[in-house]
Amino acid sequence: MRALVIIALVSTALGCATIQPGHRGLYFEPSKGLHRDILTPGRHWVGVFGRIEDFDITYATHAEQIETLSQEGLKMVLRIALIYRPVASELYELETEIGPTYYDEVVGPEFRSVARGVAARHPYMELHRKNEQIEDEVEADLRRRTAGKHVEIASVTLESIQYEPAILKAVQDKLAAEQDSSRQKTVLENEGMRKRLELQYQAEQEKMRADAALREKQRDLELSKAQAETDRVKEESEAAKRVIQARGEAEAAKYSAQALSAREKAHNQALTPLAVMEKGFEALKALAGTGTNVMIGDWSKVPNFLFPNLNAFKASGAAGPVEKRERH
Repeated sequence: MRALVIIALVSTALGCATIQPGHRGLYFEPSKGLHRDILTPGRHWVGVFGRIEDFDITYATHAEQIETLSQEGLKMVLRIALIYRPVASELYELETEIGPTYYDEVVGPEFRSVARGVAARHPYMELHRKNEQIEDEVEADLRRRTAGKHVEIASVTLESIQYEPAILKAVQDKLAAEQDSSRQKTVLENEGMRKRLELQYQAEQEKMRADAALREKQRDLELSKAQAETDRVKEESEAAKRVIQARGEAEAAKYSAQALSAREKAHNQALTPLAVMEKGFEALKALAGTGTNVMIGDWSKVPNFLFPNLNAFKASGAAGPVEKRERH
């Protein structure tokens, strides 16, 4: 009984196979051939004579050293890495159409051919500047050429470019010259920019000064207009004041004349004959001068001893003698 159990266990162990994670398998049965069903990771019964074709479906990286020529025909060596994996759902087709060495049979040759073709489309001096573009072109062309080959192309990386020593020196010299030229160009551009900025600044300053002068002139003009308007208003005011003053003076003179006339009239109306006579005497006195006596009347009845010269005056025939005496 123990012997039968041991034989059963050995038979079970010999009849199983294990598929690791990240792998897939196809069962091969000697009597029926390769099965299409894809086996997932784990232990699977294969019998005594059966086997499992194992496939790594994780991404793999393969780098190629590819000797090629540039657009100008210059030699170089490209080191390009390819990341790829088999299509898990197409393992049966991959195994039956290409086999387990599908990279060497299909992917590798296509990869090298595409890389040489892409490199030949670019100038020698531009390869090191266009890494990303070259990678994208190789990846796109390789996918196109491996379509239907049951392989997934993930990405392409251009790791390095090896130039011929003489060409490399020439390239380096040219790059150095280009860098020097670029620096000189940058210096000239910076100098030109600096001069342009200086000229722009000067122009702006001139414009600001011109604008300030214009505003000053406009301000002076406005002040002149305002002063002229003030002078005009002042002159009109003075003229109006003079007119009003003249009118007032005229009215005052008019009323003064009227008052004087009225006063004279009233005065004249108030004079009596005696007052008129007194006024006449005062006027004669003013005409005769100081120290003069004026007498008016019939002097024939005046005693002679009062006026010794009266007889001579009478003899002259004067009706009303007037005697002027001067005081000594």
